[in-house]
Amino acid sequence: MVGRPLQNRNHGRKRVTIAKYFDPQRYARRLRRMRAMKSYDLPRIEAEEAAKFRALGLDPVAARPHLDAALRSIGSAPYDDLKGTDSIHWLVFAALSLSPRAETIRDILEIGTFRGKTALLLKTLFPRAQVTTLDLPTSDPIMQQTYRRDTPEQLAEYRATRDGRVNRDGITFIEANSFFLPERAPGPFDLIWMDGGHLFPEVAWDFCNSWHACRSGGLLMCDDVIPDPRGSDAYASDESHKVISYLAARTGITPTYLLKRRNPDWSADPVTRKFVAVLQRP
Repeated sequence: MVGRPLQNRNHGRKRVTIAKYFDPQRYARRLRRMRAMKSYDLPRIEAEEAAKFRALGLDPVAARPHLDAALRSIGSAPYDDLKGTDSIHWLVFAALSLSPRAETIRDILEIGTFRGKTALLLKTLFPRAQVTTLDLPTSDPIMQQTYRRDTPEQLAEYRATRDGRVNRDGITFIEANSFFLPERAPGPFDLIWMDGGHLFPEVAWDFCNSWHACRSGGLLMCDDVIPDPRGSDAYASDESHKVISYLAARTGITPTYLLKRRNPDWSADPVTRKFVAVLQRP
């Protein structure tokens, strides 16, 4: 009977109602995802994404082997966004490094170092550029409570991996909250990659600070953009899309939204689909 308490053998008697397991929204999401998986048109998706690359003056086909070679040189597996979880921003970076624009990219900023892999990849793809990468200090609660860094051992392993990648010539690591970017890394920069906090207020000040730190004609890129508010999760939401829309309406720029990965497990459902935004600073 609905509402009757169940016995939990692991935790003693605990009042858990059957109704908890019959959340209509939960099953609606599952049904929506099943339908989306069946209708996912990969050839159409690939054609649309290739057209976006061409509109940006980039060649994703030529970039693929170039990216794989760069990844191999830093000890990583080949790029895989179809069956794996790699993100399209790596391919964009590789395509940029092969384009005429590469000659103008001399100063790069990354907000959100994480384990340092992207910073190292950027330095590999743009060997003549100076890469500045910024992430939270160890004392920040967010650093200690997210991404499996909540024990001293986990945090130490994380820091060792990150430091081994960013402590080298041509990469400057700054340990600071991105709120203080103007005083810690004022720029100007030719390419800015925003992969810090994707929720409000962090994403708002990251866009504001990055906009002012970017050179005229430079590129700003933002990870994990979710246009549909129903697709929000613990680490990402539609708030970055709101900020981009606000900025576009007031500057006249036209953002390009590249599908984060082709993997249908991640991208079939249009509600939870994530994108990487690319904007050019006037």
